[in-house]
Amino acid sequence: MNTATLTRDDINWRLRGQCLYEDPDVMHPVDSDKLGEKYAKKVCAGCPVAQQCLQESVDLRDWHGIRAGLTGNERRNLAEGNAQRCIRCRDLFVPRVDTQVRCRPCARVRDGNRKAKS
Repeated sequence: MNTATLTRDDINWRLRGQCLYEDPDVMHPVDSDKLGEKYAKKVCAGCPVAQQCLQESVDLRDWHGIRAGLTGNERRNLAEGNAQRCIRCRDLFVPRVDTQVRCRPCARVRDGNRKAKS
């Protein structure tokens, strides 16, 4: 798309993001803050500009924070073609073997019960 065809909505898509009124720190949780990550992903859920946000993140190679409901690693792996969706929870993950179809947390769960550790 060239600048001659840009509309006002194209230029101001960020103003329609669900994260607009969130503290920026909320959208950039530290790696160990899984609750913060989950909350930030909830903010993105159903966002009307998630696709534009994801596209910009990939175009700029911006792997920081949560954007379009994905972590930086998830976006990077998606951009590199390494990611796939878990058949159980639909989260993105990078399979360790060709036959892997579930993310790690879902692979640990069997019929709602955790596998016993040996």
